[in-house]
Amino acid sequence: MHHYTAFGLHIRSEIPLPELSEGDPHAASDIYIRQGDVKLPDMRPTTIYRRGTRAFFGQDEQQAMYLQWTGVALFRASGGNELVVAPVTSDSNIISLFTVSEALGLILFQKGYFLLHASSVAIGEEAWCFMGMPGAGKSSTAAAYIKAGCRLLSDDLTAITFDESGNPFVIPAYPQLKIWEKTVQGLHYDQSSLEPVSEGINKFAYQPRDRFSKSMVPLRKVFFLHKARNKPAARHMNAAEVPGEMLRNFPLPTALLTTENLKRHFFQSLQCARFADLLRIRRPEGFDKLEKWVEANIRETLITE
Repeated sequence: MHHYTAFGLHIRSEIPLPELSEGDPHAASDIYIRQGDVKLPDMRPTTIYRRGTRAFFGQDEQQAMYLQWTGVALFRASGGNELVVAPVTSDSNIISLFTVSEALGLILFQKGYFLLHASSVAIGEEAWCFMGMPGAGKSSTAAAYIKAGCRLLSDDLTAITFDESGNPFVIPAYPQLKIWEKTVQGLHYDQSSLEPVSEGINKFAYQPRDRFSKSMVPLRKVFFLHKARNKPAARHMNAAEVPGEMLRNFPLPTALLTTENLKRHFFQSLQCARFADLLRIRRPEGFDKLEKWVEANIRETLITE
């Protein structure tokens, strides 16, 4: 049995999940991940792809949620506390990769967290999120901030919770940021200190285990990154734009967002807009310009604080 922590939760797992932080074997578990058979309900294709494989999604009458990755694994999430994994591949690294992404995301959704397909870092005492269409530069931007001395909070999947006053807080995920080889070279990361994500994929994992804090950080900025030259380089978004933009960056099957779930997502989007600055940004082209932009943003923020 393995014991981990991620997203502020204690996880007991029958399968190894090396991306996660080691947990206390004596702590009460919030989530139990076990290996077993998964009988699928009617499944429908999603717009979610990982390693070129499309995910299929379904729900049963007990409101359990299912993901199917052909040739990889089947997953069943129930009650916000149990995730059953039925591996198809024998590659344990691939099973872990798929488990700690959307599959674990289903459990977080069942727990009521507000989820974004975003990378997040801590700038001083503030959490900043970066999101956008594929190729917009989420992980590269996060990697530039981390190189400049900021702390990693999450990669790819960001979970947000709210206090009694409605303040949004980013919950640190686990100490891994996946970055493309081009970014590794462009930002001059030491490649010998990085781990290949998986064989055949030109990505590396930066794992700041010694500097990874598990304390929640208040959300204060959200950047919607784009590359469009026919749009302003930077502009603040108004509240009316926010729910639709957040919806486009929902990291799980959109079939989940019906009736009450959709209302909750709309309300939580507005809560983020109430307390955080939301900006639409054209990310600077070229790694030198990106690093200068990052350094200027950090300097301005720290002076303000």
